[in-house]
Amino acid sequence: MGFTDLVGSIPFETLLLYLSALLIPLLFSVYNLTQSDGSKYIKKEWGNYKVLERRVVSEGERPVIFLTIGARTKDLPTGSHVKIKIINPENPSKPIVKSYTPTRFDGSSCELMIRIYPLGSMTPSLYKLKVGDYINMVGPTGLHRYKGNGTFTHGKKVFDKIKKIGMIAGGTGVTPMIQVINKIIETPSDNTIVKLCCFNTLKEETLLESELREAEKRSDGRVEIEFYASRSDEGVDGKLSMRNLNAEGIIKLLDISPGEEESSIVLMCGPDGFVKHARKVLKEDGRIKKVMVW
Repeated sequence: MGFTDLVGSIPFETLLLYLSALLIPLLFSVYNLTQSDGSKYIKKEWGNYKVLERRVVSEGERPVIFLTIGARTKDLPTGSHVKIKIINPENPSKPIVKSYTPTRFDGSSCELMIRIYPLGSMTPSLYKLKVGDYINMVGPTGLHRYKGNGTFTHGKKVFDKIKKIGMIAGGTGVTPMIQVINKIIETPSDNTIVKLCCFNTLKEETLLESELREAEKRSDGRVEIEFYASRSDEGVDGKLSMRNLNAEGIIKLLDISPGEEESSIVLMCGPDGFVKHARKVLKEDGRIKKVMVW
């Protein structure tokens, strides 16, 4: 009996049931992999994802853009990031790879905040992206995790019983801090206290100020945020540069009182020089032993 004869011998209703059983799961799989807006679930391997939206939120020599990428995730561990890869024009065999912490990454899309450096190796290429273009990305990646209720992990290393989190962020380095703050605010039982100090060169370069102020209001006193600029104190909490601070100044700025060092952790993220200085002076001082750098 041939295949045609075999199919013809099966009652229509039975054949329809068989086809439904095969096709419906397939259709749902296609739907889940790629939505009508072009978004799809991100994987732990490199893939191309569509730029759904592009917004310039700050002009000037170092503009800031928001890119909404069609990459979705079912679960974003707090503290994780994504990696972006572009072709290296000077050496195509060695692509340029950078990590970025999403300001939002959920079941619909991934949002990245990026400051453009004119002489940067990657950001000028990202600035040229248009809606409809594709970006090579992988994630979520990274070892830093905030588990909630005062517990951080970095790979197998665990920092627990944390009562106070001191955060120092330079420029777009505020993005991982937002993830941790949101996790605390969204968990009523998490009584960990946060002091975030945001540093920028100019007041005009302050990022996400209104969003952070709103988070501060919603925290029920658990989160305090201050903004500093190195060239102007107008409209900010003070004129201050990280490179002028010693360990005592940083500890005082983060409101870590004597006796609180063991139950405190300092998180930092920002430009290389910014992080290098802060890390160096705290290590030399020795009082704050729990430090995590994004």
